[in-house]
Amino acid sequence: MKVSVVTPTFNEAQNIAVLIRELERVLTDVDYEIIVSDDNSPDRTWAVAEEISRANPRVRVVRRTANRALGWSVIDGFNIANGELLACIDADLQHDPAILPQMLEDVSHGSDLVVGSRYIRGGSFGEWGVLRKGASWIATRLAKWLTGIKLSDPMSGYFVLRHRDFLRISHHLNGRGFKILLEIASRLPGARISEIPYHFGIRKAGKSKLSRAVMFAYLRQLWQLHRSKVHGLH
Repeated sequence: MKVSVVTPTFNEAQNIAVLIRELERVLTDVDYEIIVSDDNSPDRTWAVAEEISRANPRVRVVRRTANRALGWSVIDGFNIANGELLACIDADLQHDPAILPQMLEDVSHGSDLVVGSRYIRGGSFGEWGVLRKGASWIATRLAKWLTGIKLSDPMSGYFVLRHRDFLRISHHLNGRGFKILLEIASRLPGARISEIPYHFGIRKAGKSKLSRAVMFAYLRQLWQLHRSKVHGLH
């Protein structure tokens, strides 16, 4: 079963080659492709990825110049994917590629959606400070309360699902939201969900994308998903 690993990127030129090497290392027994879905990064992440793709046919690059946003970047990557399974992983090396084979195995054993979790036993937030952990806890509680999603870590951006399930809900997804996992999980009521613990890594290069605008976008996304739930829209 082929897996398409999509990584949405913006200014990750210093990280993308390392991520690709790590994915190659852990997916040695898997038929896979890696799709770098880049939002026309000023640091030319797309160019670095294109150079890698010339020597590695498993790597594909999408340079997105319109409708740029993390959610749409993931959706566009999934839309061109060739695999029966779809995986989403950040390019900043904070998601641990080592658990990806286990995530894929969980899908093969019947899970509909598998999520890398920092909140279940065995997971951690690495070197986050108290304020960052507190903000994440509040955001997580809000997500559970407003959407009803049965996930310990609905803020995760690291997940796997079947391509056919994505196609079933893709026209309902709002890519403007900060957390595309929330969109997907909200549109898959009754899905069998499993979570795999991982240690959230330290960003070694580049800058965090978290900003005040991103936080407001997240709150708007939660409210829209809550309204959809209340009115029975999926």
